[in-house]
Formats: sequence, C-alpha cells, structure tokens
Amino acid sequence: MRKRIVSAFLVLCMMLFTALPALAVETGIGEMTISDAGIKFIEEYEGFSPYIYSDSSQYYIGFGTRCNPGDYPNGITREEAEELLREELKSYEAAVKKMFATCSTIITQNRFDALVSFTYNFGSGWMNSSEELYNYIKSGHYTEMELVNAFGVWCHVGGRPVQRLIERRLGEAAIFLYGDYSIGESSRYNYLIFNPGDGSIDSDIAFFKTGEPYGTLPKAKLKGYKFNGWFSKGFYIINSSDIATENISVTAGWSAGEEPLDEISYPDVRDNDWFYTYVKDLSSQGIINGYPEGDFRPSGTLTCGEALKLIMVATGYNEQKATKEHWASGYLDTAVSKGLVKAGEIKELDAPITRLMVAHITAKALCFTESDIESPFADTDDALVLTLYRQGIVEGSTDTGVRLYKPDDNISRAEVSTIVWRLCNTDIYENMIETVGHWVNILEGVPAHTREPDRYYLENGIMKYDSNRIETYVGVDVSSHQYDIDWSRVKAAGMEFAIIRVGYRRYETGKICLDDYFEQNINGALAAGLKVGVYFFSQAITPEEAIEEADFVLSHISGYDVTFPVVFDWEPFSYTSSRTYGLDKDRLTKCAVAFSERVKAAGYKPMVYFNNYLCYLRYDLRELTSYDFWYANYSAMPSVYYDFDMWQYTSTGKVDGIATNVDMNICFKKY
Repeated sequence: MRKRIVSAFLVLCMMLFTALPALAVETGIGEMTISDAGIKFIEEYEGFSPYIYSDSSQYYIGFGTRCNPGDYPNGITREEAEELLREELKSYEAAVKKMFATCSTIITQNRFDALVSFTYNFGSGWMNSSEELYNYIKSGHYTEMELVNAFGVWCHVGGRPVQRLIERRLGEAAIFLYGDYSIGESSRYNYLIFNPGDGSIDSDIAFFKTGEPYGTLPKAKLKGYKFNGWFSKGFYIINSSDIATENISVTAGWSAGEEPLDEISYPDVRDNDWFYTYVKDLSSQGIINGYPEGDFRPSGTLTCGEALKLIMVATGYNEQKATKEHWASGYLDTAVSKGLVKAGEIKELDAPITRLMVAHITAKALCFTESDIESPFADTDDALVLTLYRQGIVEGSTDTGVRLYKPDDNISRAEVSTIVWRLCNTDIYENMIETVGHWVNILEGVPAHTREPDRYYLENGIMKYDSNRIETYVGVDVSSHQYDIDWSRVKAAGMEFAIIRVGYRRYETGKICLDDYFEQNINGALAAGLKVGVYFFSQAITPEEAIEEADFVLSHISGYDVTFPVVFDWEPFSYTSSRTYGLDKDRLTKCAVAFSERVKAAGYKPMVYFNNYLCYLRYDLRELTSYDFWYANYSAMPSVYYDFDMWQYTSTGKVDGIATNVDMNICFKKY
C-alpha cells in the first residue's frame, strides 16, 4: 500500500531568491545567538516535560534537552528548562555558524533561528552535499517552493509523514523566508501526501503555495501498469491546474498497460515456491537481484551489511555513504546512532545475520514498541518478534506442526525478501498509534476519544468546549508549590473545582509525607464553595504500597466533603536511584488498580492520572477502564487516542488568588 522514500521531490515554481555572498564580520555572525522568538518556537514544538523521559536511545528533560538518567532527581521548572535549552543550543548555533561561514546565503537572524531549530530537532546530518536543503543554502540560489520542500520532506517518523513535524518544518521555512514565527498550521502552504499503492515514488509528500495551481505533479511508477493520475477521497482526480486550498492525501490510479511485468528467470526460483511472489515483485522493481551467474540462491544467508541496507531503506532511511572501508559502514554507523543496534553488537558486516537480529532491527527502525500478546511461537516470546507478527511482517514456519520462529538461525535471502516486500506493500501501521517516537497497538475495549478537536478553545486563559450537548467545568489542581491561596478570589475568577494534593511518597526512601498545605487548601476551597477532589503523588512499586497510599489519603480526607475524584498520580523518575526505576507495565498497572479499588470500596470515585507517555507505554489501560481518567497534555487540543474525563491542559495557568503558575483543567463529567 505504500512505498518507502529514498529521495525528495521538489516543486519548481515561484520567484527566485538570489542571495549575495555572506560576510561573516559584517553580519555579526560570530556574536549571533538564537532570538527569544526562536526560543519560543522551539519550546512550543518540543513541548515541556519537568521530568526525565527516554526515546529508548537517549534521555531528555525540559524542552528536549539531552541529559543523563540520574540528573535532576526532583525535576525542573520551565524557567530552568529554558536555561538548559539555551545552553544546549550553543553547539547547534556553532554548527549553523560554521556552515554559514562558507555559504553564499546571507546570514540574518530569522534564517539563523530557522536552521538552529531545524538542527536541534533533526541533528546536523543534513549539512552535507547529498542533501537538497544544504545545497540550496550553500549556493544561495533557490525558489521559494524549492526551499519549502527542502525543509518539508524531513517530516517522517517510521517512514510516514507526521502532522506535528509537517507544521514545524513549514514553520521553519516561514521563519527562514519571511521572519514569520507563527505557531500551528500554515496559512501560506498546503501539501499533498502521495500513496502510490503497489508502485513507487521518489517522495511521498510535496508542498505548494496556497491559492496557486499545483503545477507539475510527480508520477508514480509500477512496472507493467499505466499511471492514471492522483485521486483524492471520493475518486476525484487531482489536476495540475487545480488550486491548492487544503491538505490532501491522494492515491495513485493504475490500469493495465502495454508494458507487462518481466517474468524473473532465476533457475532456482519456481512459481510454486512460497517466496516466488515476493522475489518476483522485488526483482522486477530492482530492489533485489540475483548473482552474476543468473541464480538467486534463496536459501543462501544474508550478511549483516546487506540486511542493514535492505531494512533501513525499506523503512524510510536514505541511502548511506560509506564512512569507513566497508561499503555498509555508513548504514552501521547510522543504525547505532538511531538505536537500531547497540555499539559493538555487529562486529563483522560480512557475517551472517540471525532472524532475531533482523526482527529487532526492523521493529526498531519502524519505532514499534514491544507487544504483550501471547506468543504463537513454541521457541520464542521475544516482544519485538511478537509485534512484527501482530502486524503481519513475520509469520515463522509450521513445517513441524507447531509454529517456530527459529530466532538463532541465520536468515535466508528468501525470508528477508518476504519481510522487505511486506514493508513496502502492506499497511504495517494498521490499528496502531504514533506517539512520543513510537508506534503502539490500539487497545481493544478501551473507549476512544470522540470529542471534536476544533471545538476546544481558550477564552481568557480558560479552556472551553463548544457544545450544547456536553457540559464542562473548569478548575485547578494545587499543592504546596502554590503556597498560600486566596480561595475566595479563585472562586470569583470562575474556578468551579479544585484537585488538592494530600501527600506524596519520596522517590528514594519511600517515606509517605503529608502535603504541608493540604489542610489549609481543602478547608479554604470548601469554604469558598468549590467542589473538591484530591490526589496522591505516588511512587508505589507494589500493590501493597499503593494500598498503603490509598489508606493514607482516606485517613486524611475523612470528614471532608470530597465529591470530585480521588486520584492515583504516579509519575516516573528516570534516574537509577529512584525506587520506581525500571518498574514494568504490569506491576504499575496493578498498583493503580489496588489504589483505585481501595478508594472505590471507601465510597469515593477513583481516577488515574496519565500523560501520553504513561498512557501508551507504561499503563495497560485495558485493566483500568473501570476508573475515570485524568489526562495531562499541554497543547491547544488533546492528542490522546483514548477517552478521558478530565484534561490538565496547562501547567502555567494564571488564576487570581494564586500567586504562582498553576495547573488548569477542564472536566467533562458532573461529579
């Protein structure tokens, strides 16, 4: 259904921007740093995390700043995160300055900001002569849409365009060209996402100027078939004269043509072989080939270097130039840097590669997470193998009457051809969700979020939902971090409820502590007429500890009119000294259940707090559907797939009566 991208298609149109030679001294390039507007742009698209998180190969905190797992045990504030960001950006600023010093494009603040943001997000790997963006900036000659497309093509995760990255790339292009630092969907440009089906295309996305004709559109190729054009939903053909007014996904149309598929003529590949179709299709497209002697050798082993190239190109990576003597050294270096393999895991690129290593490289290249399904294989329960099995990429064999994967066997040329064909021709992300750099399976039995995204809006800093059918309530959640609060002013400011921290468990010692301001806050909020719920900041590592935390909460709220939920707020610390470091999904989910059941038995409404990371990667929500959900995501609209009852939409809210920043929430349920 889709083909992987190996190069960028660029639309040639519009006015030519002709730059004069750069003069580093005259432009002050040596003293230039990213502007405050550039910092704000990066912060908006990186998002803020007060605690350390990981993408499986690197640890980050704040606004995507790299760190070590043991750093910042108490988390950081937004102000501290910005300081870290500015310090981290210095190396990226230096790289951009070094590039501009040899370029014909004049350095300006907005161009500098755009490229620092791009490099911070993507890395400096684009600064070489094989990349269009680098060549345009180097020469100083480019059209507007050439540059927009050169930015825009860097928008993929796991081989697919991602909306948030598209927005960021177009934003960086607008900063570079016009000094426009606007956040959100572009009003200057539209794009087409191309699905060639069984065919191929150089780039699966192209950008166009809003309000102008598309012009020449790319053609897809499929041997033996005639390309009939691009069709939108509803089977409307897209013509070059059509005006770009919206972002559209289009699909290639095909008809039998005068050029039939060449029959492969390998003497050792017969039409009744199980791998015949895969080898035939890939050979006809030039993706794989046989030996000079004319045979294919389907049972022959594949080397580590060959496997790296086939898998990485099939999953969206560019062709890699050799970095050392071996032709595949560039693929290995990139695989290590992206976390597809560990340093030293592949010692010899010409050595055979095992089926297990192929599965791990493939799953990691696709950004898949580990599956928890019951293994259909008698010889492995490897979680990444199971993910590939669930998505139809590997099947194993049943020759002996039981299904085997044979993880330690070397993979054959026929077997890897099957994997590559499936990567190129099937919807491998079906029933999956992309989140925080990973693809995860949609969970059966967990209700999906059905509220309409465009109905959310802010009014004087308060989130609203435009609906006559759904009643909403607004409120804050507070702790000792907000110090003294004038609750009567909070009530007058329009707040209807407060979720108050009862206490917390220390991340290293496990000691349970009462929040210093709990009694003051609950008495003040109730006296002011607000509805009240409570939460406990958990660091439980066993269900027994979670029950201990619930009992602590229940003992302190006894006698108070708590009508809003009692919340289990477990949050991760990614440094090794934390008691919760490495806690697995099953144990954490059991902790949430234990806490919630104790609260429920006492007559209160239990609720579980999570952000995208906890929702998709740390909790098994299938076990938590009996409880209400409190979702945290600081953005203009929620991005989680699953339904929730309350949304914490900012940590920097301003409410009269509270001197500090405060978390603000919108609730969709009447308690």
